[in-house]
Amino acid sequence: MANARPKAGADKGITSHVMVDTANGSVRFAIEVTNDSPKRVELRFPDGRTHDFSVLTSDGREVWRWSEGRLFTQGIQNRLLGAHDSTIYDERWTPPAPGRYVLVAQLHSETHPVRQRVEFALR
Repeated sequence: MANARPKAGADKGITSHVMVDTANGSVRFAIEVTNDSPKRVELRFPDGRTHDFSVLTSDGREVWRWSEGRLFTQGIQNRLLGAHDSTIYDERWTPPAPGRYVLVAQLHSETHPVRQRVEFALR
């Protein structure tokens, strides 16, 4: 399992934690977004795509993107995150081969965007 927890957007009260779980032959990705402020924050999304995950090879070539081929609503979405509350977005990926990869996890919020990279290896 690989983890990353930089203070993404900490100046606005939002932090994120990205996890990669490689157990059981498939890979699970998750991004947890936490409101570390004492006030409620609004996550505003321009459409139905709230998050995305992409996997790159160690040389930077994209091998998978969760959102590719999916259709999303065109309506604006808002999600309120209470003081010290969290929300998690997670997806699964079946890897084509063992190797070293990089996960790019994104929260597509207009008000609190997050983008993090995590390296992981599959044996």
